[in-house]
Amino acid sequence: MSEKIITLIFGKRGSGKSFLAKKLIAGHKRYLVFDTLGEYTDGVVIESFDVLKLFWGSTYVKDFRIIYRPLNPESEFEKICDLVWSLGNMAFLVEEVDCFCKPQSICTPFASIIQRGRHRNITLIGVTQRPAGIARLLTSQAKQMCIFNTTEPRDVDYFRQVVGDCLVERVTALKQYEYIEWLDGREELIVKRE
Repeated sequence: MSEKIITLIFGKRGSGKSFLAKKLIAGHKRYLVFDTLGEYTDGVVIESFDVLKLFWGSTYVKDFRIIYRPLNPESEFEKICDLVWSLGNMAFLVEEVDCFCKPQSICTPFASIIQRGRHRNITLIGVTQRPAGIARLLTSQAKQMCIFNTTEPRDVDYFRQVVGDCLVERVTALKQYEYIEWLDGREELIVKRE
């Protein structure tokens, strides 16, 4: 069994974040996408938490690809995290993760997934435009960061702290679908084009 890691995908709107996220999730046999933007279609699309619980109850031991499009994202996120934690053995992709993982507030089930999810065989993929706006708990646990074009000053300052001054210019000059991959413990950063 390969190690379950946390991958974070950052970048401006339209830079290619969701395109990469779809590629990353495609390799998993069991996943749930918390799709606040309605961008994912490769799976069973569910918009009701009650329907999700029914589907989950009949499918949880099999392979599944669930795209959950919450009607009330903020109020439903904690319940979804509870389900993911209780089931384990899956990938969990969260679009707009900055809305649910702010520096001053993070729900307990999501914190558990971040801190101990690998022990439950949970891979976490978080996608956001705003790295400066998410809790350090999440960024400190990430083993992989894929950084697309970013120009917002606070976010550029955040990346300056992570990758250093010499590479920040590369982050601000990336074209659509180009990104820098940062791997924990690895100094070399690679520009990739999908």
